Amino acid sequence: MILSRRVILNYLYASGLYATISPAFANITSQSNNHLQNFFKFSVGKINVTVVSDGSFSTPISSITINASETEIKKHLQKYHMPDDYIYRETNLAVIDVEENRLLVDVGSGSRFIGDTGKLFDNLDLAGIDPDTITHVFLTHAHPDHILGIRDDFDEVIFPDAKYIMSQNEYEWWTKKNRVNEVEDIFQQTVLNAVNSLTALSEVTLFNEEKEIIPGVHMVDTSGHTPGHSSLLVQSEGANLLICGDALLHPNTSLLFPSWKPENDMDPIKAIKSRKKVLSLITNEKMALLGFHFPFPGVGHVIPSGDSYQFLPASIRW
Repeated sequence: MILSRRVILNYLYASGLYATISPAFANITSQSNNHLQNFFKFSVGKINVTVVSDGSFSTPISSITINASETEIKKHLQKYHMPDDYIYRETNLAVIDVEENRLLVDVGSGSRFIGDTGKLFDNLDLAGIDPDTITHVFLTHAHPDHILGIRDDFDEVIFPDAKYIMSQNEYEWWTKKNRVNEVEDIFQQTVLNAVNSLTALSEVTLFNEEKEIIPGVHMVDTSGHTPGHSSLLVQSEGANLLICGDALLHPNTSLLFPSWKPENDMDPIKAIKSRKKVLSLITNEKMALLGFHFPFPGVGHVIPSGDSYQFLPASIRW
């Protein structure tokens, strides 16, 4: 992962925001939220963000980590009053409004995935967001719960007029010729899903450098979970929000045990390094965090707690 304190501070100096940062946590201003579990609106400085649920699904506890025993995992889940036979995963997409730009972060699962997913369009409607007003779509990575929603049931691209953006490393890894024949049988369908989704797009803007994609929103490298996994840093008026995709998977696993190796981390060692650097960054700089699989709406702050971390959900104004 190439996400250092130096890089973040360079962003702040360049934007003129560094002098306005205070030791207090970055402010998250909650707006009216009468439809929790569907959408959640808040602001980061002058930038408005809406978390829109695409639904939820569950996976076996074996998906949580490959470097702890089933007994250890069950004991941990029971300690935190969680089911001990599966892990429940929300899917928290974000819509970011900056000037004339409306950026959607990931597209969810559409009708092609497991569980109670594919709720994006219903919840955009509840949030008062017209899909035709989406100008940009940023894809954190090419796992199915993040990109299968690129196409509708008729294989048409759902946001045909939007500018699609993702990491070049990510795009090229999944779309490499004959990639499907280079992976284990159990992973071949995931590769085919990614190829069919990404190649349905007529054009994808690809970046490797950590750059601004719309005003106040920078792409940052958090690879490891996938070869080119990327997060977004949102900055406005001294407030900072990191939208971390799957760099952090759940507050009661990724934060408490940063060295655990989730089953679907494609490069576990690199993913651990990314996870620890992200956690260090958001705690040192007192950034807000939005986690894709965190309990809805997935927004809050992180504080150190010994060798681990604790998630503090944002206060919500109902």
